Amino acid sequence: MPMKRELYPKDWETIVARKKESVGWKCECCGKQCRKPGEKFDTHRQTLTVHHIDRNPGNCSPDNLIALCARCHLAAHRRK
Repeated sequence: MPMKRELYPKDWETIVARKKESVGWKCECCGKQCRKPGEKFDTHRQTLTVHHIDRNPGNCSPDNLIALCARCHLAAHRRK
């Protein structure tokens, strides 16, 4: 699903980096260790994303954000 950048705050990249760092670059759902910036892309590590629990990209309060690997993020969207 493409990201509609205009719906996100201007400091979204900072918010995302802070969230990912706070969880040690691990998925908060399955616990899988994900790639950190600069790490080589390989098949063993997932990309870590940040999901809005309420699905509102404008609501970036810490309790509304969860760090998920790509697989868990897709599953979260399928559950809606």
